[in-house]
Amino acid sequence: MESSKILAIISIIIGLIFIIFPIFSANLISILIGAAVFIFGLGLAYTGIISKDISPAVSTVSAIFGIVMIILGLAFIFGTNAISFLVGLQFYIVGFMLIIASIIGLLGGAEINKAGSIIGLVLGIVILFIAVFAANNPILITIILGIALIAYGVVGYLHADEY
Repeated sequence: MESSKILAIISIIIGLIFIIFPIFSANLISILIGAAVFIFGLGLAYTGIISKDISPAVSTVSAIFGIVMIILGLAFIFGTNAISFLVGLQFYIVGFMLIIASIIGLLGGAEINKAGSIIGLVLGIVILFIAVFAANNPILITIILGIALIAYGVVGYLHADEY
């Protein structure tokens, strides 16, 4: 119970930071997206390498795509100083990457989790819709994320006893 309240308060604080300092938040989002893309790329490359006996074609595409994601993730983390329009572009890149990785999963062998691939495909499409708003006004997306974090924190704090 106490840990739920602490997490809710942290969420509210981070949400306020996102609203008060949207440029800083854009830089933070760039680093977080870069880290997520990097980790996802590592997993995809690893999966591609170890699954070459199951489906060589899908394995090769998966490994190559994972390496590209690793490079892009590192570029988001250590590259340019997250100019505000870069946040919008990152959402497009992540959305397309998630859709492509999901399609690879759907075309793969029976051992690959189809439900996870379908969820990934839906999330990729949702991220592309978010990218439309982020590309037009990247500061707006940080403010929207801030509001969402505050709302999540308030709900989490009020219902901490239920978790």
